Amino acid sequence: MMPDLTPYSAILQNEKWISKIDFIYRIKSHCDCSEERHKRFLELLYQFNFCQVRKGQKGEILIQ
Repeated sequence: MMPDLTPYSAILQNEKWISKIDFIYRIKSHCDCSEERHKRFLELLYQFNFCQVRKGQKGEILIQ
């Protein structure tokens, strides 16, 4: 089950697909990864099988 990605949608542009690696990089550069919640979230992202991510029209994060 994919965790709630909504808090991380601010680092994405509307309706532009980016790769999983770029998404992880943006999280690392915009969040304090020493915080346990961000650290756990990154560990989960590495485990999930998806290729691209983008922000939808309503601000939700879409993955494929």
